[in-house]
Amino acid sequence: MIYNSLNTMAHPFKAFDDMTVVSSRHPDPEALTLCAVARNEMYFLPAFLEHYRKLGIQQFAILNDRSRDGTKEYLLSQPDVVLLQSNYRYGDEVDLPTDIADTMTAQRILYIWRTILFNRFAKDRWAVQVDLDEFIHLPLGKTFEDIAATLNYEGTNLAYGVMLDVYPETISDLSHMAGQREIDPAAKWYFDAEPHLKLRAGKSPKTLHPGARARLYHTFGVKRPHKKKKPLTLPSSILSKWLKGIHSISAIPRYNNICKPVTAKWPDGAYFTSSHNASIAGSIKILLPIQHYRFTGALYSRINTAVREESYSNGSRDYRLMSELLQQMQICGNGDFLYKNSRALKGFDDLRDAAVSIGL
Repeated sequence: MIYNSLNTMAHPFKAFDDMTVVSSRHPDPEALTLCAVARNEMYFLPAFLEHYRKLGIQQFAILNDRSRDGTKEYLLSQPDVVLLQSNYRYGDEVDLPTDIADTMTAQRILYIWRTILFNRFAKDRWAVQVDLDEFIHLPLGKTFEDIAATLNYEGTNLAYGVMLDVYPETISDLSHMAGQREIDPAAKWYFDAEPHLKLRAGKSPKTLHPGARARLYHTFGVKRPHKKKKPLTLPSSILSKWLKGIHSISAIPRYNNICKPVTAKWPDGAYFTSSHNASIAGSIKILLPIQHYRFTGALYSRINTAVREESYSNGSRDYRLMSELLQQMQICGNGDFLYKNSRALKGFDDLRDAAVSIGL
């Protein structure tokens, strides 16, 4: 459902906007801005900022969620970073009016933060939003200004990205990374080289391949807890068609959402319904590939923190699943991340050849 009225949407979100600027740099309303939330991200930050500067980002608006690893101090030293803070914490849940809450995956402050940042930095102009472990790839020589021009020509306000969990060859390679102080983008990273998403008019993208994480969970027998489902009450004609279509669905269950709204020109009333969907429709011509550094040396400490604090969705369920996955891969000896369609990621052309990206 799309809310176009500020009377409907803005007031409840505005009530949670306590963000204040703590950096010497103040927002430049004309700059092409990347918005992000950071908590203890020194492992990724230097490479992250360098990567996006090369893609034309002129200003970084980063909300620091009480980092303790030097993230705040590092960001304060960067001349193109607007650093913000809030009294809320990443995992906080808040009360929203029913008509808004019913459209959202959960009433988490994170989704509200994303909306507030775009209300400030993307109102009627293009901006980008990603997490610090997500590196978007563009064709050589292209910038986000070029992507914005294409989206303007299409007449759309938003483009999705596909999250590609990259990985090393084996669990031993991953464990050897645990001592690294920061990510090494030049290391040998692999990805699942097959189409992941199909763009659809007026809908979020359709999943064709559920991603490397889901594939690995399936391969190593990691089971997602099942929720109790209500009995099907579909009319017999619709139920018959649905049953016939079951056999065409991939045998690998979906464990995590791999689409994400990554760049938008934010209209009045738009908001994020989760980290993976927004209330406005996305482009049907462009899908941006995101190199998602999930399986890195930082994963071990992230698992420990997430399980201890339970600050992520569903009590940090996905981090618990990843912990089980790493254990199972270790039990198997030198557990292999690779499969028949794994390909080394050397540059954008590898993503284009694998039909992972669309329209670039």
